[in-house]
Amino acid sequence: MRYLMIAVLPIALAGCEALEVRESQKAPLEQQIAEGRGVASAVCANCHGLDQQEALRADAPPLRHVLNNYDAATLHENFEQGLKVGHPDMPQFHFGPLGADVLLTYLKSIQEPVES
Repeated sequence: MRYLMIAVLPIALAGCEALEVRESQKAPLEQQIAEGRGVASAVCANCHGLDQQEALRADAPPLRHVLNNYDAATLHENFEQGLKVGHPDMPQFHFGPLGADVLLTYLKSIQEPVES
């Protein structure tokens, strides 16, 4: 078992180093938006729609209107710490700092004002 730990440790440390490099070097805006769209597609779109789509649930705002209802800085903090808002059956998500950054960047890129 000790030999296995010795073999795996450099791989784990290399992964941590790669993550630090990624976080310290901001990706181009287009890449951040694409990564955020990927997160939204995987965990948000089933209820909130994607891009300019309508929400698929009546009690979920479309993603393109989310920032009309929520402060961006507060939402970023909620994404990092664990999002639990809205209806009782909304799943709780923990995106972490990088996930919160790209998801919010995507949301900002698609926002539209709510029509009266």
